[in-house]
Amino acid sequence: MSGMRAALAAIVLAASGTSALADSSSPFIYFATEDPFSAGQPTKNDIYVFGGVFASGSFGNTINAFRADYTNNYIIGAAYGRDLADIGAGFVFGGVTGAAVRFGEDDDTSGELWAGVRLRHQGLVIGDLAIAPALTAGLSAVTSTTEIEREREIYYDGDASFLGFIGAELSFRLRQAPNVELVYQLHHRSGAGGTFGNMGEGSNANTVGVRYRF
Repeated sequence: MSGMRAALAAIVLAASGTSALADSSSPFIYFATEDPFSAGQPTKNDIYVFGGVFASGSFGNTINAFRADYTNNYIIGAAYGRDLADIGAGFVFGGVTGAAVRFGEDDDTSGELWAGVRLRHQGLVIGDLAIAPALTAGLSAVTSTTEIEREREIYYDGDASFLGFIGAELSFRLRQAPNVELVYQLHHRSGAGGTFGNMGEGSNANTVGVRYRF
């Protein structure tokens, strides 16, 4: 879908568009071991609002966002996260809970709730830009399944109403706006090889959103 590809291209441009180094005491490029833009106590809470498009392929196919086979089905949602512990070397452990609405040309409107643990890194700092990875792993429940999930229920002879959840992401943050992040996340539901619902693949959506840290 052209709109999704344009949004992802905007993230790439944001990543390459900074050149000024506001903090002259730090190297221009380095891996952060603490919040690189915090002048005092680091923030612990965050709110993430996002929208995205479902893809028909697997997790591996969908993570290649520019080549994914997008459908006309969508997800809009929000999540709350909290950092619980700094575990060293720039890694932070925390938790996330979220809710979303799923809808589209092929899907009845349905709701999704998920919760999980998050491991994130403070990221690679390039001048005034921090690019940070994170991975959330947990559980996801839906009020009804999407068309893709129904097809996979038939294939696996399973039930996709309660599955595992993975949120793999990259966030982009500027020194000039340290509490705001532009986020790309792959929203993945899976049976984890039959562990949940006797399912394999569940559904995948590439999403883009904004996170506010406080």
